[in-house]
Amino acid sequence: MLRLWLTRRWLVGTLVAIVFGFACFMLGRWQWGRYVEKQTKATAIATNYDAAPVPLTPTLLGVPLSPERQWTRVTAHGTYAAEADLLVRNRTLNTVPGFEVLTVLTTQAGTILVDRGWVPNATTAAEVPGVDAPPQGPVEVTGWLRTGEPSLGRDLPAGQLASIDIDDARTQRPAVGPADIYLVLGAQSPATPASGHPVTPLPRPTEDLGPHQAYAIQWWITMPGGIAFVFWAVRREVLARDETEDGAPAPPKPKKVRIWDEEDY
Repeated sequence: MLRLWLTRRWLVGTLVAIVFGFACFMLGRWQWGRYVEKQTKATAIATNYDAAPVPLTPTLLGVPLSPERQWTRVTAHGTYAAEADLLVRNRTLNTVPGFEVLTVLTTQAGTILVDRGWVPNATTAAEVPGVDAPPQGPVEVTGWLRTGEPSLGRDLPAGQLASIDIDDARTQRPAVGPADIYLVLGAQSPATPASGHPVTPLPRPTEDLGPHQAYAIQWWITMPGGIAFVFWAVRREVLARDETEDGAPAPPKPKKVRIWDEEDY
């Protein structure tokens, strides 16, 4: 059996099986990494989301948020910038497309973007939806700190963003502070004055871990499948040769004669 396995045909088959197993390993590793990310996110939400808020300080804004500190709940006093909203495109709420509304808030700890919530798209894609303006004067806000999102590199009209990238926002609103952090609004006092275009607060983030752990295990279980198939195929060929007297390949089975193939006499 070993002699047959060392022939060129089966060595190539074995190499393909090894490549297949390595690909399964890497895919399983990628899925496991996604599972760990989701688990870390879910743990951070469970730990921080409902915790008592802490004051927003320069120290919080001066240190990048680690995965474990995402959704840290804070409270701050400050003033919203007038007519300085930025609209983040392609955001859905309950399957309805719309925008998220970012507004610059100046506090004693520093200047930070506040995600005030969601508004639906306008009647046509070319229109910008109306948005209730934030309250004027001093406000107290409570919300959750989040790390900014990666830039998508899209060229959009002024006042719009493709993602919550802090550098992109700073390009349009230079007052935004240097920290790669923004705040998701939970509550504020006084409330936003109603003017017919309410901003809907964002819902609690999902803590679902998804199927990534199961997918990782499935890929890793599949890893030896290629080698197992090669071993089975080589063994089958050896057994087939052993059934012949001189070691030649076994003759093909005779073709089955069907009734309609027979000649009528």
